Amino acid sequence: MNTDKKRYLTGSMALILAAFFWGTAFVAQSSAMDDVGPMTFSAIRSLLGGIVLIPIYILTSNGKAKEPFRKENIKKTLTAGAVCGCIMYLAMNLQQIGLVHAAAGKAAFITALYIIFVPIIGCFIGKRPGMLVWLGAVIAVVGFYLLNIQQGEGFGVGFWEILVFICSVMFSCHILAVDKFGAELNAALLSSMQFIVTGLLSLATAFIDTALLDYPPLTLDAVGAVWFNIAYMGVVSCGLAYTLQIAGQQRVPSASASLMMSLESVFAVLAAWLLLDERMEPQQIIGCSIIFAAIVVSQLPRKKADGQIR
Repeated sequence: MNTDKKRYLTGSMALILAAFFWGTAFVAQSSAMDDVGPMTFSAIRSLLGGIVLIPIYILTSNGKAKEPFRKENIKKTLTAGAVCGCIMYLAMNLQQIGLVHAAAGKAAFITALYIIFVPIIGCFIGKRPGMLVWLGAVIAVVGFYLLNIQQGEGFGVGFWEILVFICSVMFSCHILAVDKFGAELNAALLSSMQFIVTGLLSLATAFIDTALLDYPPLTLDAVGAVWFNIAYMGVVSCGLAYTLQIAGQQRVPSASASLMMSLESVFAVLAAWLLLDERMEPQQIIGCSIIFAAIVVSQLPRKKADGQIR
């Protein structure tokens, strides 16, 4: 196996593993919302994830932990962390707030539309994907509809669904931002910085929980009731999974990466089935199969063309 194929394979494995962690974390995320507000939850888990990654960065920097903070690199480091963190703040909290009132199935389907938005936005910045990636994305959308939208459930779009739609666009922008900055910085450092920014912004606006969403004020008892959820989301979903995303995108083009990361929804349904004893309908099984098929289609060997990425 040549070096390029090996890098692509390891990057793909990192992205799929990240999707697995995000999917299994959905159970912790949804249950924690019973006790703390969405922005408060985002603030605590993001700050925890950012702090946990600092020693990991030091251990994985190969003696170069201070290099990004040299005078000539500070601007690049701060810019990458600020841009990715601000986009993540919008994406994460729009999704969290939308989930307060939007049906979970609709929200999951709308969020998964980033697999279409990433290649569309990519076309405007010189990252035009190949036809098989487009085909895989379209097939995957069908799979996500079957996976998340139950029979007889209407698909009306209200204010909360619009928030989730904007969240999907923001996640697309985040994937492309990571694609731009990820190759220049240590994955753990960029991930840590983006979550510290996300956490601080979420903390600064956490008053929205009580002022607009009718959540009770933050108390130690409330945090204590969901400490495991917060720890799992902070360490695993934020700290580990998003670092795997950055590492994976250093090896896999953004459009293909978005398809692999979309397996998050599949893993979430499987986790609910295994951990919460929720029943999987035949429609959902078909949807999962279609999504897996879409990813396989997008990875089929093809000839390289000028201006295309995989």
